[in-house]
Amino acid sequence: MKVWIAGRRGKALVLRSLENVVEYVLEGNCGKELYKLPLETMIELKGYVTSNKLFVTEYKVVYTPVTERKIDYLKADTWKPREYALYSAWGMRHPRFRYTLLLQHHILRLVREALYRRGFIELLPPMISISSDPGLRGAKKLKTKYYGKDYELTSSVIMYKQLSIAVFEKVFYVARNIREEPAENAETGRHLSEFTQVDVEWSLVGIDRVMKLAEDLLAEVTEKIADKYGWIVEAIGIRKEPVVLKPPFPKITYDEALELASRMGYTVKWGSELSFEAEKAIARYYETPVWIVNFPSISRGFYYLPLEEDPRYNQDFNLVLPEGFGELIDGGAREYRYKELTRRIAGLGEPLEKYSWFLELVKSGAVPPSSGWGMGVERLTAYIAGHQHIVYAAPFPKLPGVTRSP
Repeated sequence: MKVWIAGRRGKALVLRSLENVVEYVLEGNCGKELYKLPLETMIELKGYVTSNKLFVTEYKVVYTPVTERKIDYLKADTWKPREYALYSAWGMRHPRFRYTLLLQHHILRLVREALYRRGFIELLPPMISISSDPGLRGAKKLKTKYYGKDYELTSSVIMYKQLSIAVFEKVFYVARNIREEPAENAETGRHLSEFTQVDVEWSLVGIDRVMKLAEDLLAEVTEKIADKYGWIVEAIGIRKEPVVLKPPFPKITYDEALELASRMGYTVKWGSELSFEAEKAIARYYETPVWIVNFPSISRGFYYLPLEEDPRYNQDFNLVLPEGFGELIDGGAREYRYKELTRRIAGLGEPLEKYSWFLELVKSGAVPPSSGWGMGVERLTAYIAGHQHIVYAAPFPKLPGVTRSP
């Protein structure tokens, strides 16, 4: 077998392969030689195993590190979020986090397959934009130079989705987004500054159709994970059994959510976002994912259609997970009318010229009516795996406020 020397425990060596971590007491002269090699030396072994003893008859050193590592990734399951963010390149070698990434692979594959079967076309997301999504709820956009001109790193593909469904009826992106989140969001357990969204858009339909799509997709994916890959969840070692989501999920309005939160001791000012604690309490009350719909227009970005009967509210929604995992999906019906978009942008204090590239396309008829949503891949992974912090559900996580992470 080909393995890395992962650790020493008394007279035993901990060996890591690409599939597993095992511990053996090494016997024979070869074993004594191997014990002296630096950690992370890769070796090819021949021998035999009896009980917890490994008798090495022959070995070959594939490569030896220049210096022996000082980070003990065998204890990575005890690392706090900031420590994991800094040392994730080592931490992902721990079986818990290796299996988490394997789980994420299957989640994303199943999501893609479910959307393909429903007629959705996958497009490649842009990485920079003249101006990206403004609806960041306290986060900042990062900027770069492109041939001497100011561009922004993609914080959302919302405007690109709206443009795309004039070509295809149903589209989705698996989009990497980056935002400079407030440093205190490192403590929420649900924020990364760099994250992945499955961004779905469907032309000429209302929010009921795309909400039903999300419910069906989550039910299908969690059921298949439980059926085929429950062993991975078991190997991660946090949940006793895989979660299976069973829609339809309860649906309440923003105003009803505020009232419910108030009854449970959480005061939220009308027009503000629900606090993380209020979201947790509401989901705990239902013990299932819950839809919150019709947020005030002043609390969200400019790209939502207003309610016809009361334009103070949007035709939009969030899906909040139970167990304190927070918002998983955000979406709604899109504003596509030029005059209404310009009025909405101005009303939110945004300069029209900043979005002129998009508005000129809207003015010329490039954007049809549509509805859609974005779903956090790392948040879904953390929920299915049972990780209480999202940092453990990304291979190289960028935690708000933490620099020098790989």
